[in-house]
Amino acid sequence: MRFNSLLLGFFICSNAVAADSDTAIELLKNMHKSAASLTYKGTFIYSHNGKMDSMQIFHRAGPKGERERVVHLNGTPREVIRENNILTCILPDSKAVSVSRFDATQHSILRQLPADLSEFRQYYDFAISGQDRIAGRPTIVVSIDPKDKFRYGYRFWLDAQNSLLLKSEMIGEGGNPVENVMFTSIEMVSDIPDTQLKPSLRGAHLTSMKEGADNESKSGQDNENWKVARMPEGFKSAGGHARVMISESGTVHHLVISDGLASVSVYVEKRDPKKRQFIGSSFMGAVNVYGVVVADHQVTAVGEVPSATVKMVAESIEFSGGQ
Repeated sequence: MRFNSLLLGFFICSNAVAADSDTAIELLKNMHKSAASLTYKGTFIYSHNGKMDSMQIFHRAGPKGERERVVHLNGTPREVIRENNILTCILPDSKAVSVSRFDATQHSILRQLPADLSEFRQYYDFAISGQDRIAGRPTIVVSIDPKDKFRYGYRFWLDAQNSLLLKSEMIGEGGNPVENVMFTSIEMVSDIPDTQLKPSLRGAHLTSMKEGADNESKSGQDNENWKVARMPEGFKSAGGHARVMISESGTVHHLVISDGLASVSVYVEKRDPKKRQFIGSSFMGAVNVYGVVVADHQVTAVGEVPSATVKMVAESIEFSGGQ
């Protein structure tokens, strides 16, 4: 009888955990929608690599999609303008304007999750982990915890009224936050005027650069000579991101693997005997780096993942073919 009671208790707890996981995933889906559909303005801080940046954001959603402007309030003046999937970075200190395609997965400040998270249950646990207040607004805290040592965890503070992301933390090795984004003030508005979406940094001294125009070629057959032979379970080659680039030192092969949330970039270039090779590990905040030499090429794996992940990937790079 006692065994049956324990078994019943186990199933009740298991069902409660499953329901909690479903609710967490549903909230994250709503977060994904809110990020694209709400119009708001506010100020947030971005903590990373021992630094803290303060920024102002204006975001407008409408029939023509999204328009957004982010202004850095401390340090070197910088602005980022986004119109749907076109990203313009204005960098007066470098006397440059960079135009590229927007990829939310590559911009921590503007991070979005995939629309469908159900498939990630194999590798992450999803849960509601509490309530809080951010920028004066009630929030629900959602946790994403990895099931192995090859991924980081995440905490998201979602507005209790509309699920907009008001704070996020990336949880590194040891359970400590390695990256933090948090609104200090935010206001939901009906509209953002065009004047607040146009850059304030202008000048004839700024040189425009379009990413990928001159120094990058399409993913080609050359990249097929290099492959990641071993990667954590759930990771796979993101072929759409692979490409061959031309740098000052020659051809650079760029490979990407991802589990849909986390990703690792691998750069392969011919070894220069005049330069000191990078072998071993390094890190900067949430980013871990690992370097090896394979077939007389420098291989460098980089990603916002634990050190064990970049080490496994870099050490498994294989070369097949002659060049």
